Amino acid sequence: MPDSENGSDNSKEARPPSKSPFVNGFGSGKDRASDAEKSTEALRGCTPGAGSGDWDEDEESVSGDVSAFVHGLEAGRDPWHPRQTAHGALHVMSHFLGPHFSSFQTVADDQRQVSEDPGSASGVAASAVASSAAQKTFRQAAKIRDEDQPSVSEEARRTLARISYQTEGAVLVADGMTHILGVAVDPSLGKAYTVTETGKLYSVDLTTNTKHRIITSGDSSSSLGLPSGLALDDHGGAYITDNSGASGRLLRVNLTNGRIEAIAAIPSACGVALDHTANKAYVTSFNGKLCEVDLHTKTQRTIISEGLGSSTSAVALDGRGKAYTGNRDAAGSMRQIDLRADTPAPQTMPVISQWCSGGIALDMTGRGRAYVTDHVNDVLYTVDLATGKEREAVKATGAFSPLGIALDDLHGLVYAGTWEGQLWRFPLRVLQSPELIEITTRV
Repeated sequence: MPDSENGSDNSKEARPPSKSPFVNGFGSGKDRASDAEKSTEALRGCTPGAGSGDWDEDEESVSGDVSAFVHGLEAGRDPWHPRQTAHGALHVMSHFLGPHFSSFQTVADDQRQVSEDPGSASGVAASAVASSAAQKTFRQAAKIRDEDQPSVSEEARRTLARISYQTEGAVLVADGMTHILGVAVDPSLGKAYTVTETGKLYSVDLTTNTKHRIITSGDSSSSLGLPSGLALDDHGGAYITDNSGASGRLLRVNLTNGRIEAIAAIPSACGVALDHTANKAYVTSFNGKLCEVDLHTKTQRTIISEGLGSSTSAVALDGRGKAYTGNRDAAGSMRQIDLRADTPAPQTMPVISQWCSGGIALDMTGRGRAYVTDHVNDVLYTVDLATGKEREAVKATGAFSPLGIALDDLHGLVYAGTWEGQLWRFPLRVLQSPELIEITTRV
């Protein structure tokens, strides 16, 4: 009921309090003029990360506000990396909405001033006109012409592409490719390729992490037999070994149309590496041989006829005249071969290790390193090629039997395929650190 003496309405005194921390910033009257400021403070208080939180080394837990701790971590991340939580977005939203609430308070103050002093209306109107003119001027000045549109140079594009591949720890790129034996990567196209024991050849887009089957074991017009090794040439082709015993072959697959071409007959062909400069392929046999194949004439010669051991698998070239071979099932079996010698002979690494070497990728920048997969012990090793000293770089809880491995030296990454059908990605900077990467995989 209106008060008969002062004509005011006191019914608002009986209003139930709002359950929301925010209030009406458009309210009029002296008691509502500060509502916007209250809303701003409430917004900040409700934004995760607004408090403080720190890592307690003794307790190995966060003391204080966990959201604030996460917000602090994100604030220190490389700005090129995308945010992984909503704290950053909420922080920005808080700073965006706060000034708007403050503007609401200004409007409320103006309304109150007019209601108390009608003569001030002309001043408010003049202020509104000036504000409108200023906004028009701002809009005209802020208009972006076509020639002023931002552009990115080719160098910047390459830098952004390189940065987009950067990861921390380990990333599961793709799954569902049973029994991956061979892995290769084409950084220029942003694709990885995997070949499986079941006769399938996949391409994996490294931006979207989607896989595509190029060849399946059910193709009636073509077959990879029992594929094992995989290497890419510079002309859109993949060289794949067929480990079908006496019927073993070196094959070339056109990655555009899936057409298969037989290059050479090599019994029990297993690993393959390409010398792009000399246009040659080096192929290991599971029975311990190493062959050289001229890819132009399709002729071959035996480099090593014995001494590599049974179940010889991987082969990798260092680009300096040396080859390294591995053994899928025997420990201490990594060999070094000088291909420039008059009579090349296998030499065991300086330190005979207790790991198997099913896959080998070489990084010859700086101090030469090999990245070696051991599917028996479920470990990925780094090996110093000068000393033979090895270190466990990746270990897993669950099923992780790495075999195929490839180096992307453009982006500083290593890709490893597993018997379980997963393709994993590891940054070189992390593999070269003393820290062990521990991952959890499906059983």
